[in-house]
Amino acid sequence: MLNKTHLAIGVFFMLFFLPRVVHVWTYVIVFIVAALLPNIDRFVSFRGIKITGTTRVRKRGLFHSFTFCFIITFLLAWFFPITAFPFFLAYGTHLIVDSWTVEGIKPFWPLRYVSKGSVRSGGAFENILFYCFVVADVVMLWFVF
Repeated sequence: MLNKTHLAIGVFFMLFFLPRVVHVWTYVIVFIVAALLPNIDRFVSFRGIKITGTTRVRKRGLFHSFTFCFIITFLLAWFFPITAFPFFLAYGTHLIVDSWTVEGIKPFWPLRYVSKGSVRSGGAFENILFYCFVVADVVMLWFVF
């Protein structure tokens, strides 16, 4: 899925829990970063190819797995507890949404099982999903504030 769709869906869930959050700015910043963080493998992969002509980072590998999500969430809960929930919620939402795409994800990397759906990234259904969640975000903003 495209970053805009990840943000639209993520913002919906972020707003859902926002009234119950004490450290609002920390929650929002961590959430937005974590919602886009799994796509860092695209950037790292692109940079590796551009600089060396090859890369060892696979798209939709470690960063697109609940294995990585659980490890980072555990570390955050141990060292920075107020950041663990927004990180897990945003990162997990990103992974679930990416599991709907034809590319899918390896949810429990390094296991080879791939969870995938039928949604094409940038396709018509994703655009419909994006606009539906933008409307839902506006409605949610109305109720939160």
